[in-house]
Amino acid sequence: MFKNYFVIGLRNLLKQKGYSIIKILGLAFGLAASMMIYLYVREDLSYDTYHKNFKNIVRVLTIDSAEGVSSKLVGVTQPMLGPTATDELPEVVNSVRFTGGQPYDLSYEDKALKCQGAFRVDPSVFDVFDFKVIDGATTGILDQPGSIAITESLAKKIFGEERAVGKIIRLNQNTDLYITAVLADQPNNSHLQFDLLRTLVPGQNEDGLRQSLETWQGIFCFTYLHLDKPVNESDLNAKLQAISKKNNAFAFFTPVVQKLEDVHLKSKEILFETNANKADELNVYVLSIIALLILVLAAVNFMNLVTAKSTGRAKEVGMRKVIGAVRYQLVGQHLVESILVTLLAALIAIALVFVLTPVLNSSYQRYADFMILFQPQSLLVIAGLILIVGLLAGIYPAFVLSGFKPIMVLKGSFKNSDSGIKLRKALVVLQFTISIALMVGTGIVYQQMRYIYTADLGYDRDQVITIQQSGPAVGLSQTFKTELLRNKNITAVGTASARIGQQLGRTNIVPDGATSETNIITSIMSADETYIPAMGMEISAGRNFSREFVDSSSMLINEEMMRLLKWDDAIGKRISLQSGPNPTDLTPYTVVGVVKDFHFATIRHKLEPMFMLYSENNPAVAIKVKAEGMEETLAHIEATWKKVNPGRTFEYAFLDEQFANLYRNEQAFATMSTHFTVLAIVIAGLGLFALSAFTAEQRKKEIGIRKVLGASNGNILYKLSIEFVQLIVISFVLASGIAWYVMTKWLEDFQYSIKLGAGIFIAAGLTSILIAMLTISFQALKAAFTNPVDSLRNE
Repeated sequence: MFKNYFVIGLRNLLKQKGYSIIKILGLAFGLAASMMIYLYVREDLSYDTYHKNFKNIVRVLTIDSAEGVSSKLVGVTQPMLGPTATDELPEVVNSVRFTGGQPYDLSYEDKALKCQGAFRVDPSVFDVFDFKVIDGATTGILDQPGSIAITESLAKKIFGEERAVGKIIRLNQNTDLYITAVLADQPNNSHLQFDLLRTLVPGQNEDGLRQSLETWQGIFCFTYLHLDKPVNESDLNAKLQAISKKNNAFAFFTPVVQKLEDVHLKSKEILFETNANKADELNVYVLSIIALLILVLAAVNFMNLVTAKSTGRAKEVGMRKVIGAVRYQLVGQHLVESILVTLLAALIAIALVFVLTPVLNSSYQRYADFMILFQPQSLLVIAGLILIVGLLAGIYPAFVLSGFKPIMVLKGSFKNSDSGIKLRKALVVLQFTISIALMVGTGIVYQQMRYIYTADLGYDRDQVITIQQSGPAVGLSQTFKTELLRNKNITAVGTASARIGQQLGRTNIVPDGATSETNIITSIMSADETYIPAMGMEISAGRNFSREFVDSSSMLINEEMMRLLKWDDAIGKRISLQSGPNPTDLTPYTVVGVVKDFHFATIRHKLEPMFMLYSENNPAVAIKVKAEGMEETLAHIEATWKKVNPGRTFEYAFLDEQFANLYRNEQAFATMSTHFTVLAIVIAGLGLFALSAFTAEQRKKEIGIRKVLGASNGNILYKLSIEFVQLIVISFVLASGIAWYVMTKWLEDFQYSIKLGAGIFIAAGLTSILIAMLTISFQALKAAFTNPVDSLRNE
């Protein structure tokens, strides 16, 4: 019986090739989009789950409740918290601390290169995390001062095919590091990305590091705890807070824990952390909803296409009933055909995903793995999708067609029920509600991204080249600047402690009139006298740093600092900073200028108070250049670097590209939303095309009579189109409310965002009506130009 169903179904597909192609491709596109989104969602949910104990590992964060801080949650902790928790809490099996994360300048023999991700870590790192050792000792890897473990990629860059273990490389041309192990490269779905791990065990000349690791007064370590069982967060938080309090840590630093599996998706508000490719949990939910909506659209489109051709199958159903077919057989026939179409569509969808995955990965800067589709769990999901979509898409047409009365269909005088007509109209409303909502959402995402890229951030990021110095190169900053300015295409050079977009440090301040007990923490950076003009920043009061003054005790503050301290005039006022181990060891600085507010972090975060101290030599170099002669300018910068810093790796970047990289997840989400929105519109258009064809077929005799009575082609076009336009207007109203609510929530993630206006909603509504009219017009004009004699021949 099923063989017969299959043969008849295949025969019907081949009989109407054009209709079958549209039907199969509509489902294939919907399934392919859903599978692609499934891969990206699986990628996001898989972060850090390759560690065998990932459910028992937590990251320790700190709530910084001091005045002056707007982003309260930070990813660093007191350095003593982890080791003390390991010693005092029985549920803590082990702990590990990370520090650093900045590039290292490495050299070996006559080869020099920059290592981008280098951390100092406790030797216990290999007991907490499953970092695979592919060469070298498997125990005691980082027990000795100066020992390092490097990744396979870094080993090949330095040594080629030579064995790396046992060799010594130099850091900043003055520190020997001994390679004890080579590690496998970190998988893409790890929030910890590095090239080199260096022991945190202090060496003989690292007394400062040793003292820093023993303090409870500062926070600078990334701390992870390995527990004996999955965490009870509130219980562990209370115990860590009690330890912090017992050791006289600052009261405004409150430790809390975060599950390792939550780090990738639930860290959007966290500053001062190491978290590669951080994503937003909300985007995962939105993409999942889009996948579901596209599946619904594809199924509805399929249902409409089958229903639209029901008249062509009606006589077949009538004949089969006359010769003895019962209803369940007819239902079974149509359901098998539906599942067959879905299976063919699924196979095409898998082929499309195979082809598109590398292309979309490159476009979205993602790492989806096509082979995930062939894992048992995924195969079950795909099989379930085929069955569910096939049944849902085919069940209504199956019952409608099998319910036709043989006498009526063989006479050619059957008609659709009011309930069937209402259902199809409801499906059109559903399709265009989804499509319009997606159009509005995508438009708002793009408006927000345009706002980010065009907003006045308080500095000029165009035509700025940045170089990150380290080691002895920092002390040669002034020489480097002087040599760079010999080129006429370089208009300004400045240095600072951090590049714009990098998170600044924070410190406690004591302004005039306050005591050392005051808990005010603000951001801090150092800069030279040319940094502000080089970055196009503005001084709103007072003066900039200058070599004409002794500015070693001078300070610049931003306008947000003035608002925090409630100062109407800041010039001449003093702010003291802690300069010794005791809170009362204070050094005063005089405010000589106020910098107009600029966004030194992303606009996801509110502007914070900050101040600048003067320093001649700083690691971050900003070079303002002219647009013309860029190749010559870059050659001059490289030659100057090699002259001033021989043997050191030269690397540069454009500030506008670094700025764009801060928002790459938002940009990828915008691009992804656009692609899937266009696909949803195409599928909705196919559904509308099917329904307009169905309507024209059902009303061809009515149209013939109207033409005989003198109706023009324009009248016919209006009559067939107006009801669809009415349905789209209903869709527009529903979609506008949904999109307004969802996108308002999405924009709340940004401290600075666009204001929602009616323009994007009206544009989406008009676009939908235009698409609908173009789709409907083909069938309507085809019906209007049909000879009424052909329509009324049998009357």
